[in-house]
Amino acid sequence: MKPGFNVPRYVQDGIRKAAGSLQFSAHHTVDYDFRSFSTSACVAVIYQITLREEPREVTLLCKVPPADADDTVLALFEREVFVYQQLLPTFVQFQQEHDILPSAEEYVYGPACYHGHFNFQRREGLLILEDVGRRLFGNRNKFEPIDYDSGRLAMVQLGRFHAVSLALKEQHPELFARFQQLEDVSRDQVANMEGFRDTMNTSFDQAIDTLNIHETAKKEKLTKLKDSFVEELKIIADSELSEPFCVVCHGDFSASNLMYSYNSGFPNRLIMLDWQLAKYGSPALDFLHFMFLSTDESFRRNHYDNMLQTYHNALRDHLERLGGDHATERFPLTTMMRLIKTQAKYAVTVAVLHVPLMMAIGGEAAGEENGEEGRGNGQENLGTR
Repeated sequence: MKPGFNVPRYVQDGIRKAAGSLQFSAHHTVDYDFRSFSTSACVAVIYQITLREEPREVTLLCKVPPADADDTVLALFEREVFVYQQLLPTFVQFQQEHDILPSAEEYVYGPACYHGHFNFQRREGLLILEDVGRRLFGNRNKFEPIDYDSGRLAMVQLGRFHAVSLALKEQHPELFARFQQLEDVSRDQVANMEGFRDTMNTSFDQAIDTLNIHETAKKEKLTKLKDSFVEELKIIADSELSEPFCVVCHGDFSASNLMYSYNSGFPNRLIMLDWQLAKYGSPALDFLHFMFLSTDESFRRNHYDNMLQTYHNALRDHLERLGGDHATERFPLTTMMRLIKTQAKYAVTVAVLHVPLMMAIGGEAAGEENGEEGRGNGQENLGTR
């Protein structure tokens, strides 16, 4: 146990409940591993626990808000607890109605959750999650551009995930209604954060500087968007613009929030992590977020159309499996293309924000190659994806 760190009572209670759900008796023991513990400003702190009772041993992850969490961070944590306790179990149950069992791993979208707790007044939050690394899921190297096979699998899983929203909304609107209330939990708070506009203005300036001197039209468009990006993002976030095709979006669908398992060196399963930004909105938001945060220019030039088609094929096929007749007519590819066009300014803004991050990667990667310890291990940093 990390010196000076006491496990709060509500966390201990949650661990006992998780142990009970896993059929451990009251005689089990708990070992804590705080090597990933950090007090840095972050969205969540994650540490490992191991439940033991002969002959069993189960390793889980405890996720809690940082001790100095402000209201925005707590709101983000509350959203993730809601996803694990309400959204994902509803999706699993709905798929089971259509003979898609939880054992079919390709239709599982997040880690198993054994306990969730949130109390804003007490500033308490807790998630006890499966350690998917024990099932040989792993993160990709964040300094390497996404490869075709990993990108394709991401599009397949995203298409299936969005299809569940569309089918559930059509077949059980009373169940889906609560998910339609999932507004962007951080949009206004982040836009009003001290220094955010300055950071974005700097990012726009850096993006403009990367253009060639003759690309005047592009420079003019970026300059115009620079002056109005906050207002534009609020307009784009209006789900009414994309109805009746809105879905529950992951909200931060990028390679850094995905874990892959492999078969003979090729990715064959995918799990989504970090659901704090989940929201109800256009399916184009997740697609564009991935394409402009997880791929490079060469990938988009060579594979963009294929990724879009792969996403749409997966969505269509899963819609049909979930009981949707004439899925192609209900959600044609041309509709997705129209939604993407509507959200084009979102893609540009995401890409612009990514410029300083990419410029920093060279130094960060060099630091890792020189043997420096990575910072932020085991935590999720707000605004650094």
